[in-house]
Amino acid sequence: MTPHIKGLLLALLGVTILSFDSLLVRLIRADAWDLLFWRGALLSLTLILVQIAIQPRSVARFRPYRAPLTYLGGTAFAASMVFFVLALHNTEVASTLVITNTAPFFAAVIALVFLREKLKIHTAVAIAVSTAGIWVIFEYEPSAGAVKGDMLALIGAVGMAGYLVVMRAANGANGASYLIAAGIITALAALANGANPAALHGESILFMALLGCIVVPGSSLCIARAPRYLPAAQTGLVLLLEILLGPWFIYLFLGESPSDNDIAGGALVLLTLVAHTIWEARHAERENA
Repeated sequence: MTPHIKGLLLALLGVTILSFDSLLVRLIRADAWDLLFWRGALLSLTLILVQIAIQPRSVARFRPYRAPLTYLGGTAFAASMVFFVLALHNTEVASTLVITNTAPFFAAVIALVFLREKLKIHTAVAIAVSTAGIWVIFEYEPSAGAVKGDMLALIGAVGMAGYLVVMRAANGANGASYLIAAGIITALAALANGANPAALHGESILFMALLGCIVVPGSSLCIARAPRYLPAAQTGLVLLLEILLGPWFIYLFLGESPSDNDIAGGALVLLTLVAHTIWEARHAERENA
């Protein structure tokens, strides 16, 4: 298995698990900051326990003050989580998702500036076509009243892009450390903004446990490893599949049918990813020949 294929499989597995995120958030009845507290706290707690079970010596040797990238990547990932949820409470879901998924553009620019990572022409074209597909899905039309929410979503997109680039710079190493830091930062931010952890009750506790202990950590670890083998912009491109898979899972479990725009735009995104993957695979074969 080539490094490119390995990175692609990690990214695909990560985005597939992540696609259950929107479904679980729909099922959890909680205030945004309450949800964010448990999302961050459970993410950190789960990964700390996993690290202790698998690599107890690495935990004992960890010195956070010697790892400045940990804070940078953790803060970036925390920002992507926090501002995405806040954006959903201040503007239309369509606007939030469209703006958030401009992350590959920001990742490409940040990687170009700080990592001197050249953006391939076919990847740039694929990002543009995929983004066009998202616009087809949501028929995005920004309004003056949604400026605040749009700006929050924009910050979230930059946060995710920054996280992808930091993981690329770190070569995918110690991915759990970044996520643990992100979870702690998210939980503290939620408490600072009035979160009430005890407000969660009923079946929402079970859904929150699934989200915080399985979906978020599992998807995040896979996505954190993918940039070790893939350029940051291409990893971000694969993450666009959540736009296709997320609504599909909601349809399966909640019975909400996708619109014609969802089908058309989703098909455009999927075909673009398939074409881009085939192109990359053939290019890798020619280089290795």
